[in-house]
Amino acid sequence: MKIYRRFLIQFLGRILLLAIFLVVLLSISFALFGYLSQQMESYNDLTKAGTTFIESRVTIEEQQAQFDPELKTLAEEQDAWLAVVTETGEVMNAFHAPANLQDTDIHTLLASGTATTYWLVAPFKLEDYYYVVLGTNNWQQDLIQEIKGDVDWEKQQLALPSTMVPRFQQHNGWAILVDHAGNIVDQYGNGAPDSYDTEDVIAANAKLEYQHEASYFDPASQLTLVVGKAPSPSRLETNINGTVSNSVIVFTILLLLLLLLATLWYAHKFSSPLLTFMRWMQNLRQGIYEAPIDEHTGHSVLVNRNGDIKRKYRLYQDVIATLTELTTILQKREAERVRTAKSRDEWISGISHDLKTPLASIQGYANMMESTDYTWSETEMRDFATIIGEKSDYMKELIDDLNVTYQLKNHEIPMVKERTDLNECIRRSLLQFINNPNHSDKEIRYQPETQALITAIDQRWFQRIMDNLIANALNYNPPNTIVTISTELIEQHVIVIKVSDKGVGMDQATVQHLFTRYYRGTSTTESVSGTGLGLAISKQLIELHDGSINVKSKPGEGTTIRILLPVV
Repeated sequence: MKIYRRFLIQFLGRILLLAIFLVVLLSISFALFGYLSQQMESYNDLTKAGTTFIESRVTIEEQQAQFDPELKTLAEEQDAWLAVVTETGEVMNAFHAPANLQDTDIHTLLASGTATTYWLVAPFKLEDYYYVVLGTNNWQQDLIQEIKGDVDWEKQQLALPSTMVPRFQQHNGWAILVDHAGNIVDQYGNGAPDSYDTEDVIAANAKLEYQHEASYFDPASQLTLVVGKAPSPSRLETNINGTVSNSVIVFTILLLLLLLLATLWYAHKFSSPLLTFMRWMQNLRQGIYEAPIDEHTGHSVLVNRNGDIKRKYRLYQDVIATLTELTTILQKREAERVRTAKSRDEWISGISHDLKTPLASIQGYANMMESTDYTWSETEMRDFATIIGEKSDYMKELIDDLNVTYQLKNHEIPMVKERTDLNECIRRSLLQFINNPNHSDKEIRYQPETQALITAIDQRWFQRIMDNLIANALNYNPPNTIVTISTELIEQHVIVIKVSDKGVGMDQATVQHLFTRYYRGTSTTESVSGTGLGLAISKQLIELHDGSINVKSKPGEGTTIRILLPVV
């Protein structure tokens, strides 16, 4: 409980501090981005501005109202007008407002629909309330009403009178005629769109609070007259976009720096000791039974010059004590393991495992032949004898493989290397498979290097290597499979032997364990026999020839086994 309590207090304290820091940081982030988003929305469309945004840009003092230049610019860019109206309907100030606004009652004004949005504001230190009204100058609709009578609908021409030109120039506007297919048949003004579809027409007729277009549809000609305004970049919006971008960049950099510092501090506080313990355990796994050593001082990294545990490791005193005890135990067991003949136990275990299945089959068929309850025919007896013979051969092969495995493990295998032509050696191995009727349903191809491949090998063991690899390719693939054995010489230094097929292939798990002893196992129901040791033995024999072996395979695409041997 002591170490548990110590860790609990330490981690809870750090997590609490981190949580408080993140909450404060997120609160500031949400507040900042919320404010910037509201500002952006207000700059894009004044009808969506909040009361605070308007109050900060309208000054009311001593019955005088003033608009901020920024607010005027936004209203002008959005074809809108502004007015400050008292509760009694008196207009205190107006910007681009209709001429008759002074005579309009406030209730009539708000109910008429010409004022799209209003805000109720209460200036500081004043008891009265005021309305800030935002209205739209829908000049597009007015122009449509004025020019639709001049349009030549039959000839599909706008035919605008010269008196309309100043009106369009004043508003930087344009006009187009669109047919039922969405094609623009005539247009006037700069900034007119190149194309116009049904969605654009619907949007132009929608009752939006802030829009740039209006349209009229003529049923007789099936043409649509659209009047709009060429978009122009807002200087204020550009400025606020730059401010937002800079703020986001600065905030992101600060956040990353804070997180980096917090991560480094946390890693130094907790991860550094854990990494030391991981090195310690890795040493134990590799057979180095001692605590990590400082390369500069030659002493343990856990203690200072006085022999006391360093400050950053004191939290893990119990862990250090446990690992120290474990290290001592492993040192003793390592000495004991060296003195123990463990290989003999593995030998007995391997024999009992791999002989059990074929022995059970032999015993079963022998009991059947011995039984007097049934008279077996000569053909059946011959079949039983064949199976018993196959299982006996398998047991003999297994014993031979186990002998070789034991010799390889104990480095006792006799190896007599002679300079030999590998092409000829492989050709002799192939002949026994080509002449074997059991493999008549497969096609064996040999593609030798044109020049002799001379290297030092033990012919007996090399023959066994090739027999194992070729037998696997033939036995574990369906009929009509093509098995190709090829050799080549790379830069006069390396000999490459490939055994490849276009058969069933293997999954990744099988490939990873292909050279593991006993991986295949045994089965009395399989027509193909194997000890599960052949490829493991082949790999070890190749390594004794200073070579290497690797395999590439995918299900349904076949298998390629490649052997690399040095030229000696």
